[in-house]
Amino acid sequence: MHKKKLFLLGVIVLAAVCVTSMLYADGKWNILQTQDMEDIRDYNAIAFVSPKEGWVAGISALEMDNPGYIGHTRNGGTTWEKAEVDVKRNLLSIYFFDRKNGWVVGDEGMIVGTKDGGKRWEVQTSKVDNSLYGVHFVNTKTGYAVGRSETILKTENGGKIWKILRGGEIPTGIGDDPEKVFNAIQFIGESTGWVAGVFIDPVASVQEALIQKTTDGAKTWVGQPTNVASILKDIFFVDAANGWAVGEDGIILHTTNGGDSWEIQTSGTEEHLLSVGFVDKNVGWAVGGDRGVNVIIHTSDGGETWENQSVTDDPIISKLPVNDVFILDAGHVWGTGNNGMVVQYSK
Repeated sequence: MHKKKLFLLGVIVLAAVCVTSMLYADGKWNILQTQDMEDIRDYNAIAFVSPKEGWVAGISALEMDNPGYIGHTRNGGTTWEKAEVDVKRNLLSIYFFDRKNGWVVGDEGMIVGTKDGGKRWEVQTSKVDNSLYGVHFVNTKTGYAVGRSETILKTENGGKIWKILRGGEIPTGIGDDPEKVFNAIQFIGESTGWVAGVFIDPVASVQEALIQKTTDGAKTWVGQPTNVASILKDIFFVDAANGWAVGEDGIILHTTNGGDSWEIQTSGTEEHLLSVGFVDKNVGWAVGGDRGVNVIIHTSDGGETWENQSVTDDPIISKLPVNDVFILDAGHVWGTGNNGMVVQYSK
């Protein structure tokens, strides 16, 4: 190609990147909902199936017998209604494959599923008693759930039967046994997927960030080098090559080769990052925080730079961690957290 054409192409690409950065930098997070004093709820996870319809999962502290909470909105997150299902455990992660098929997982092996868009939810048998922290489906039938004690579960019939692929046993020691914890799982296609979490050996005083990859539908998993000690809380790939993992102490890891190598990105925060999501390989958000602090950071250049978008102008929200972020598309992004918090990003 002629050098002049190359130069012009470079200018056009640079201009497009700058415009994208300006668009997202000018956006803000709007508070849709905070705590209802009549029904105290903490939301751990959020998912939307359209700009108007979405779901949250968490715990309703005042409902002692069935504290697990699944909420449904039809107005983009402004108001929520409780799903008609009794759940005895705190719920930690939610995934909808499409408008009809969704699953929620939580403490003590809890799995709840719907196949009719939430009209009916049914408790599914996981065969494990340890907490499940992540769930992902590759189609309406085949899905995975992961959690403590190196647990990986798989179903091939929408959750009617869950098989234990790995782990699933609660440690019998007094806290000194080595343990692998999987906090998140994601697949790109039906064969290739990743889990993220941590390996801890209290006796040897070893803690290592953990990422493993499968290319054969979870039959085998191969460890990937992280070279950091922080607990990883979430992982997100936009395609088979480009992915991010986030966790404690503001850690962000990035790969451009499917995880064969991971590099640390500078997040600008030392607070825990709990969730990450991307629109494409350039535009994304990571969220988190701890008691007394709210963290939302944003990138429009694939994570080379992250800017602070934390909610600071509200005395309640500014002190609440953001537990989960969900990106439907570039114009529809939500975050959720404790005290019934739901926030939405708008440009």
